[in-house]
Order: sequence, then C-alpha cells, then structure tokens
Amino acid sequence: MNDSKSITINISSSELEDFCQELLKRSRDITKTHDALITLESFISLFGRASHGTKEYQVIESTIKAITENSQKAVLKKNTFELIKALKQCNADALAKIHTPLSRNGFYQILQVSIGELSDDDIRLLMIWSDNWLKEVKQLAQEASAYPNAMDFKKAGISIEEFQAVSDIDRVLNA
Repeated sequence: MNDSKSITINISSSELEDFCQELLKRSRDITKTHDALITLESFISLFGRASHGTKEYQVIESTIKAITENSQKAVLKKNTFELIKALKQCNADALAKIHTPLSRNGFYQILQVSIGELSDDDIRLLMIWSDNWLKEVKQLAQEASAYPNAMDFKKAGISIEEFQAVSDIDRVLNA
C-alpha cells in the first residue's frame, strides 16, 4: 500500500517565465540565483517525468533552459569583472574565491576573456607575481613537510585553493 500523499502541479511557460524574471529582478547574488534556477530546472525534470515527451513539457523545458543559460552568462560576466580586478591586484585570496566554485573549463573561459582586458604591463606584472608566488609557496610547503620532495600546504599555512588558482593562472600565462 502506497502511504505517500501527492499533489499535482501545473506550470505554464508564461507563469514560469514570470516567476523566474521576478526571481532574477530581486536577486542580490546572481550566483545563488543561478543555483536556485538550476535546482528548479532539476525539480521540473524530476517531477514532470510523466509529461516528458509532450509538446507542453518541451515548451516548459526550453523556457527554463533559456533562463538558466542567461543566468549562467550573467554569472560568467560577474566573475569576469571580479577576476579582472583580482588579477590586477595580484590577490591570491580573491583569485581562489573566483576559481574554486567554477569548473576548470568555466574558469579558463573567463580567464581568457579577463587576460584580453589587461594591458601588456598588467600581464607582465601578473606573470612575474604568479611565478614568484608559486616558487615561494612551494618552498614553504616543502620546508613544512616531514618528507623529502613532498609539500605540506596545510602545515605551512597555505591555502590549497589559492595554490590551485594561481597555478592555473600561471599555466595559462606561460602557455
């Protein structure tokens, strides 16, 4: 005997569009709003299974996909702006905060755009800074390690997220 209670939810593409546009308009953090839209997209897919393949479902699916694609573009635009600022400041902490939540591909995408916005002098400074920063951090991590030819970032008090972010930036700059 199935003991669960259930409800039926009806969604029209115009209601969905209005709801999402209102959500975006009131958003204070596009990244969190984008995550919420992705969750909504998953919710619709999971609980709309009975309607998969229907014309109505396809309209709803294309509506939510278009909205999440636009919010993804807004997230990338915001992150690109923040990345340019962090690169100019050679700020490892700020770079890690941008790098960590993104996929490697997403980060490389905005990094390429950001580098294109920097002056030649900014790029040269960034190359020198990243190279020196990585050498210093690796040396500190090796000195903190109890094993030869191994690095202990935690014991050295070094953020692995910062190391990964600066390493990826340095790799792209020196490619």
